[in-house]
Amino acid sequence: MIDTISWALGSFPAKIVLAVLFYLVLPRLLAALPQKPQFAAKYLVFLFSCMLMSAVGIFVSLVCTILGKRHLTNALAARGLAYFAAGPLGIKFNIKGEEKLDGTPAVFVCNHLSNVDIIAIGKIYPTHCAIMAKKELMFVPFLGLFMRLSNVIFIDRKNHKKALESTTHAVAEMKKHNTGIFVFPEGTRSHMETPDMLPFKKGAFHLAIQSQYPIIPIVIEGYSHVYSSKRKAFPGGEIEVRILDPISTTGLTADNLDEIMERTRSVMLKNLKEMDKSSSSRPATKPIASLEETEKLASPIEGKEALNKVDENVYHEGFKKRRTGL
Repeated sequence: MIDTISWALGSFPAKIVLAVLFYLVLPRLLAALPQKPQFAAKYLVFLFSCMLMSAVGIFVSLVCTILGKRHLTNALAARGLAYFAAGPLGIKFNIKGEEKLDGTPAVFVCNHLSNVDIIAIGKIYPTHCAIMAKKELMFVPFLGLFMRLSNVIFIDRKNHKKALESTTHAVAEMKKHNTGIFVFPEGTRSHMETPDMLPFKKGAFHLAIQSQYPIIPIVIEGYSHVYSSKRKAFPGGEIEVRILDPISTTGLTADNLDEIMERTRSVMLKNLKEMDKSSSSRPATKPIASLEETEKLASPIEGKEALNKVDENVYHEGFKKRRTGL
């Protein structure tokens, strides 16, 4: 019985049927659900997609290692997840500046809103690029094994000495294989629904200065209109992603670290605020009174005259109504 089911699922017609169900039927079913059931169902689809692509990524990393193309593993797995999961979840992307990813190796820094970021990152993940991640991810089923096989550089955030050792190792690997590295400088998910970021950690900027690689900031717009764990809402929609101009680190030393970190954060925050859609959905407010109008209202004499004028108008209006019988 099990062999029959395996054969049926493995046949070409069955794959076509599954693809149609996953990409055409499933999105419609999910879109029709009420808010909270929709959130739960879509998040399960997201987790399933992550686990499946991690399992596929393990196989991909083994093949890439055998072919001597290990540096392609992260890009293939990331883009696979983006194309696999975005459709059923109802997420679309508006990518700006993607051409800036093609060039010399760089330190790519990106704001970190939630787990859903990995779908957005998958759409633009650079080809020759490793990733730096917190040590705790090593122990996540499937994902941890895949990350170890794909040459992810883990950092122990609780141990400053080991963190510096990881940074030194990362720079050596980047130089050896002529690859870039992808880092979330906030260090963790912010879950912010306003256009803001957590304070940056220094690791990414140590890497950039030591390697003398440029910093390429990547900004994912706040997408609480697409996904919000706080409101338990997952309606889907469009997310804008901007790849900004490279920031040179040539000639910089550790003395310039705070300066380059603040410069990078400022330009990312500026773009994040420009991309904010929450302000456009707010109701329009009445224009603020001019200084002259404000002074008139504040003047006790003119204020009293205005009230007397109103009382006079009300009196005359009442007199007219009594005469006409209205």
